[in-house]
Amino acid sequence: MMKHVFGVLLTLCLTVIQAQSLETRIQGVELGLSFPKITSPNQPLKTKDIITRLNDFNIPGASVAVLHNGKIDWSKAYGITDVSNPDQVTTETLFQCASVGKIITALSILKLVDEGKIALDENVNNKLKRWKIGDNKFTAEQVVTLRHLLSHSSGLADEYGFLGYAPDREIPDVLEILNNGPKSNAKKSLSVKNIPGKQENYSGGGYLIVQLLIEDLSGKTFAEYVQDNIFNVLAMTHTTYSHKPDEQLGFKVARGHKGNGKVFKNKKYHIYPEKAAAGPWTTAEDLAKIALAIQGNLKNESNSLLSRELISEFITPQINRRGLGVHLRGVNRPLAIWHAGQNLGYTGLFYALTEKGDGAIILVNSEGGEIMIQEFISSVANEYQWPIMKSYQALEEFEEKKSALVGTYEDSSKLKRFSIELLNDQLFVKIPNSKKGEALYKINENHYTFKDAQDYYKLSFNHKSNKIISVSYTESIGKTVELEKVN
Repeated sequence: MMKHVFGVLLTLCLTVIQAQSLETRIQGVELGLSFPKITSPNQPLKTKDIITRLNDFNIPGASVAVLHNGKIDWSKAYGITDVSNPDQVTTETLFQCASVGKIITALSILKLVDEGKIALDENVNNKLKRWKIGDNKFTAEQVVTLRHLLSHSSGLADEYGFLGYAPDREIPDVLEILNNGPKSNAKKSLSVKNIPGKQENYSGGGYLIVQLLIEDLSGKTFAEYVQDNIFNVLAMTHTTYSHKPDEQLGFKVARGHKGNGKVFKNKKYHIYPEKAAAGPWTTAEDLAKIALAIQGNLKNESNSLLSRELISEFITPQINRRGLGVHLRGVNRPLAIWHAGQNLGYTGLFYALTEKGDGAIILVNSEGGEIMIQEFISSVANEYQWPIMKSYQALEEFEEKKSALVGTYEDSSKLKRFSIELLNDQLFVKIPNSKKGEALYKINENHYTFKDAQDYYKLSFNHKSNKIISVSYTESIGKTVELEKVN
């Protein structure tokens, strides 16, 4: 009997401790908003609380979800859905996530790759039935592939972005938009203006082509295919491509607002028939399920969405810091995938770590949320000690150690060359013919980086007989160059 009582008491104590620990984490995030930065030694990081930052940027409401150790650690809502009718935002309130939805699109088309319906590196015109990419001198040298479309390296130079359509307008379908028909408000027709695969050009139009591919390959509408293969599988019950989810499905939605916090005249939101590019209506909790599915897939769990080969490609740099439908962040290797989004009246940001089950999503009903949403993600990174997006306090170093780094460094081909100087006790890296150097900070043992660039650049110095002989310079997710110290 006593053992049973003791067990019950121990369980209660552990439950209380866990609840207190969770509350501490939530409070740490809510009070710790700051842009990810490097502060000088002994200079504390200045932070603000989430409510203050929502007010600072005239953001009426927000919905957030935080992942930890492979599960949703907590989710919460702040503020109101509509400044003209101030209902409280809840975790079930729908927001437009805009381009964050490109992650969902990428996963959807990659499932069709897994099924053998299309290959990553084949000519997409082979599989498009109702519309074709126009051939020209650039496609004669290299055809457009799915890999190109997903990584924004297709040579399509539209660089958009969509305006959306007022709810009372006649809405064009994807073919009319691609053909720049009379109902479409597309700024220009789609055409390839660079050799595919050679350079990165953001292309919302490229994702329209992916939308059409999914329909042509599956025999379903884009919304039907994604509903069956992503939303239903992951129990994303508050995510939809419905144009008017409040009127058509009875969902509670957050109204879109201008960057000054005011409403748009005569409309709550715009409609985006460019579903693959401009994203669904969703919640932070539902997007967290996408993050968990990707992380589970990376661990090769039995309920994986994609094959091991494809999920590896998904997070492999294709061009610059882009994977297949996601941005990548990290110095030596991809440590996180992310995507931001902005539609008329809405802003969102999605982060998921690649090597542990942590992440965070934030959705706000304002166009003016770009800074605040990054500060929120950084606060999560600081509280949960992520390897990216967190702030550092630079380490102090003795004068003689700093002086030992001073000199000129160049690679074996002599194509890359820079010098390190010490001015007023601060190290600077200067490239030839530059007027101003970049401040260099030590943030870990033999780990130096530039001011507020800790997730993009790393310098590590190599010694021989207690002398600096070279530096390992890493950038762009694992591209490392060895530079010898020449003087």
